[in-house]
Amino acid sequence: MQIAAALLIYALALTALALINRREFRRRPTKGRRYAALPIGYKLACWLGVMPLLVAALLLHPALLIPAWVGFALLEMACVRWYKKAGLL
Repeated sequence: MQIAAALLIYALALTALALINRREFRRRPTKGRRYAALPIGYKLACWLGVMPLLVAALLLHPALLIPAWVGFALLEMACVRWYKKAGLL
């Protein structure tokens, strides 16, 4: 039962992320173009690394929010670095 709940929450989190991104990219088209140019590895790190940690924090233990936020911050810094290197910022 807990696996089903985790998968459901994970799917809901990814759906929420997609909807938030969609709205944000309509408001700021340059941000959408940067995200589209971002290599898939960075996106996978978010979808398969940070998001599952957030779901685990909800279901297992709130202390997992710490590595989730650290991972998010590191990933965000890596993305900004890539954007600058690619001349998109």
